[in-house]
Amino acid sequence: MSTVQIINFTPVSDILPIQRRDFPLADPTLANPLNAVALVDGEWMTLNSSYQAIRASDVTSTSAYASLRCFPLFAERGRYDVQAMSLHKTPLLYRGDYEFDTRIFALASTQGGAAISTILQPLTVGTFTIGSRNYVGLIGHDGTSTNLKPIVGYVTKLPTTNGGQLRFISGWRS
Repeated sequence: MSTVQIINFTPVSDILPIQRRDFPLADPTLANPLNAVALVDGEWMTLNSSYQAIRASDVTSTSAYASLRCFPLFAERGRYDVQAMSLHKTPLLYRGDYEFDTRIFALASTQGGAAISTILQPLTVGTFTIGSRNYVGLIGHDGTSTNLKPIVGYVTKLPTTNGGQLRFISGWRS
């Protein structure tokens, strides 16, 4: 299991071709670093019907399933520019291919998914516990056609050989 730190989501590939979009938070209190469930970089978000960013899954339950389309958050916990904007807009990696290292993942099998164990294993998004709180991040996908959770990426380096971080590449389009 990973350990959440100040920086949890770092690019491996060039980020210039990635389209980042700032979306207002549906719950502006999530930008406050003193909030017990404040957002951290590397968590996964989706959009509600009001075009506002919300977590892709409910963090109050580790049995919550993720949204069909979700995007990683690219702002560290408590970033001043996010807090300073009137709508508390936060940057999401909206379009483009990328490779990142993340600490926000569950190595063990959870929510009907598979344990993360091999290179190029598909990944999906779910809610899991790190320490004493829940996060929305990467979990293993079992790769079966009966698993309807969307694949958001593929493992490119396991945490055992990457300083405790999971390296992944964004989902390839077939």
